[in-house]
Amino acid sequence: MIELKNIDCGYGRKKVLNNVSVTIKAGEFTCLLGENGVGKTTLFKTILGLLPVMNGKINYDCKFHTRFSEEDFARFISYVPQAHNTPFPCSVLDVVLMGQFVHSSGYFKRPDTKNLAIAQWSIELLGIQKLAYRNFSELSGGEKQMALIARAVAQQPKFIAMDEPTSNLDMGNQTRVMQVASRLKDKGYGIIMNTHSPQHALQYADHVILLQNGKVKASGFPSEVLNSNSISSLYATPLEVVDAYSCNGQKHKVLLTL
Repeated sequence: MIELKNIDCGYGRKKVLNNVSVTIKAGEFTCLLGENGVGKTTLFKTILGLLPVMNGKINYDCKFHTRFSEEDFARFISYVPQAHNTPFPCSVLDVVLMGQFVHSSGYFKRPDTKNLAIAQWSIELLGIQKLAYRNFSELSGGEKQMALIARAVAQQPKFIAMDEPTSNLDMGNQTRVMQVASRLKDKGYGIIMNTHSPQHALQYADHVILLQNGKVKASGFPSEVLNSNSISSLYATPLEVVDAYSCNGQKHKVLLTL
């Protein structure tokens, strides 16, 4: 569990978010939503320990960040950035194996057969075995994102934080990434996703946090928090949440522009 208690966060003396109090649970899919510049990335970096808390405190399973060693904190939460290239010609297996660094032993922390087995298991879990020996920099955006998620899984954390993982991906790759994130949640990982897509939150999230005007506007179940009024206000544009039915008769919430 990650508990944010009355935290202020920002950069240096510049406060971006005020008095944020939310609880993020393991085994749940949490989405951060809000307009550009509202502070989603700032809150994301603060949760990851990349930015210090200005006021208030964050508890990670009832511990403060400062009570974790770097290795223990890396075992608690892993990070999936937006897809990028590596400066060296690394294979996908090499990239995923980096997630096992905190579990390696020895002075130079060279990976052993156990580390390699976990990296290979992570690749299989993501269903990207055919990419294992491909050059990471030569992959498509969707393939890179899958490899980066596999690296985060190989880190063996409780929580996986994903920073706009579907950004710049086509619809097919967006769907694949979201389905993988949902499957990881079902396996007990806590998923924290910074996203621009309310539709993804409606379809996949268990918990949403709406940020507006430097504060948490609402936090809770999507069915309670995401409605036509709240989303229209959040993005300052007329939007409507309606019920739609798939071909098998299942009801879904769908976002429409007006």
